[in-house]
Parts: sequence; structure tokens; C-alpha cells
Amino acid sequence: MKLKRILVVVVVLLALLIASGVIAGMIWPRINDVQTGETPEYPRLQPQHFKVPVYQVFDATLATARDLGWQQIEEDRPNGKIFAVDTTRIFRFKDDITITIQSDGAGGAIVNVRSHSRVGKGDFGANARRIERFQTELARRL
Repeated sequence: MKLKRILVVVVVLLALLIASGVIAGMIWPRINDVQTGETPEYPRLQPQHFKVPVYQVFDATLATARDLGWQQIEEDRPNGKIFAVDTTRIFRFKDDITITIQSDGAGGAIVNVRSHSRVGKGDFGANARRIERFQTELARRL
């Protein structure tokens, strides 16, 4: 009798696990690399345009990355690039972030962001949320 009860519990737990995987797959696309303007699964994530000189946008971008708690921040100011690493909260996965700041040719700047998970085939939307949070904070700062 106990064995039958244990078997029922195991089957129910297995069914719940499979169902949660299916639901997660319907909510988030199965990708782990998101880039503004380049990822069709997230059409709302587009490059940001600012009517501020590139050097000011670069400084604001660097400060925003630091304020978000990203680690291992490296800056390549001559090429307008910032590299950083962010760690996910639950599983402590390391994700790489590349931010590119370019002139728009009219005295302003364009900011592109790429967030890429080092492991796994899907990120449950973590990279897209990271980019959205960054863009919101950068827009506030500028």
C-alpha cells in the first residue's frame, strides 16, 4: 500500500514537472542570446537613441552598469564598447553583456545591448529582462 502511494506521488510530481516545462516554453522563447534590434522573439527591444554626445552617453552607460551590480566591467572607450558579467539570482549563472555606443552622425548616440547566457539553451527571459531594466535605467539617467 505504501509503495502504491509513493508511486502515485512520484507520477504526480513528474507530471507537474513536465507541465511546468511546457508552460515555460510557451511563455519564453527557447533562446539564450538577446540583442537589441536583432532578436525577432523580442521585437520591443530596440537600440536606444539619445540626443546627447557619445562621451556623455558612454559615461552614463558605464555608471548604469555599475549601479545594476554588474561585475567584471571592462571599458573600451575608443571603440565605444562596454563588457560586463551579470549573475542570475537563483542558479548563479554567469551571463555576458556587451554594450555598444555609436555616434548617430547628428551629435547624438545610439546604444545597442547584447546579453548572452554562457550555459543552457533557454534563459526563461532573463536576458531580455536584463536589457529592459538597463534601458529603463539608462533613459532615466539621461
